[in-house]
Amino acid sequence: MTMKSLLLGAAAGFAALATAQAADLPMTKGEAVEYVKVCSAFGPGFFYIPGSDTCLKIGGEIRADYRGYNQSGDSRTAADGYKQTRNNHSSAFNTEARISFDARTQTEYGLLRSFFQLRANSRPIPSNWNVNSDTSGNTFSIKYAYLQFGGLTAGFAHSYFGFYDFEYGNTLWGAYYAQSNVVNLLAYTADFGGGFSATLSVEDGRDHRQNAFRAMQGGQQAPDVVGQVRFKQDWGSIAVQAAAHQYRSATALDANGVPVLPTNANYIPRENKWGYAVGASLLLNIPALDKGHLVIEGQYADGALDYLGISSTKLKGQDYFINSNGGFDGGKGWSVTAELGGNFTPQWGFNLVGGYIDTTYDKFSALGGDLGVKEYSLTGNLTYTIVKGLTVTGELTYTHQDIDNTVWTTGTGANAVSRVTDAKSDFWTGGVRIKRTF
Repeated sequence: MTMKSLLLGAAAGFAALATAQAADLPMTKGEAVEYVKVCSAFGPGFFYIPGSDTCLKIGGEIRADYRGYNQSGDSRTAADGYKQTRNNHSSAFNTEARISFDARTQTEYGLLRSFFQLRANSRPIPSNWNVNSDTSGNTFSIKYAYLQFGGLTAGFAHSYFGFYDFEYGNTLWGAYYAQSNVVNLLAYTADFGGGFSATLSVEDGRDHRQNAFRAMQGGQQAPDVVGQVRFKQDWGSIAVQAAAHQYRSATALDANGVPVLPTNANYIPRENKWGYAVGASLLLNIPALDKGHLVIEGQYADGALDYLGISSTKLKGQDYFINSNGGFDGGKGWSVTAELGGNFTPQWGFNLVGGYIDTTYDKFSALGGDLGVKEYSLTGNLTYTIVKGLTVTGELTYTHQDIDNTVWTTGTGANAVSRVTDAKSDFWTGGVRIKRTF
């Protein structure tokens, strides 16, 4: 009993001592947990980055493409590949993954935004479907990377000559004969109120080059200058735009790297010229359809054919060439594109796109005089939404091309014979895209 009493007393003493010491310690609270909060200021999908006033939206896509291709018509040379041969694919697959980050902060001087999108392709399909131009798999690229602050836009973004944006130009693979390129630029947009705005953009001229003869191109001396005025209302919007594009000849070198003399057949005249492009675009909203729209775009260019959307053509054009008089000259032409689209039920949507492009190269060849390339394209697609974020789209495109005064060469070496002729070709492309968006 005596031992038990001693142990109980000691335990009570230690408990009292611990309680007294604990009373002297400062009281602390558990650290507050900072949860991710929804940001409703910029639409659905945005959330606040913890510890900041910046809202971020992360998005992505997976696109599985399955396509077929057929071409027929005249073959201008043995190497043209205009007719379907055993060196051309008639079907090809590709899978593309996209991820984008859109960060926005409202400041006292206006909206501060940065946006970029990365793309990865498993097996990009070559534009001419030829085995010799197959692209290796697992390619990565930057589709967009720009920042905006108030009216300023800087980085890799859509050219401000174009009306093309995330909502329009809704073909999978069909041609779109209008400016839709992504280029490096520095631009400022002024908002005058009442729906009026104007943009002045300085754009990298290298991104606007279209020339099959790369050896003729000189280095860039001045960037392109692009201007656009836009008027936007509930019924739609209208825009007019213009661009100036410099093209310069290169210095032709011989095998030893020495500039060739004017008497040499490979001599390129020393030229420094400016080309230009002008255009207008119209958008009409169609209230009877969800996202219903009609877009019409038209443009004319001289020495600046990229602004016509010539990169969409089957025969890639060129801004400049050595004409039959030995001078350095620019091509000229015009194009027009119309698009009608929308959703006629919550599950079904469509797009119909038609376009025409006409380019001319004066005195292109001593044999044939002026070279003319004309092309029109018709595209239709139908999209079915299986569940939210998952769609299946089928598309069919027909393209017809006429080439006037081209040079047809037969034979080789001393037996080679060249003559002037016209060529006509037809192209069909069809396929299915399964897309998951999140």
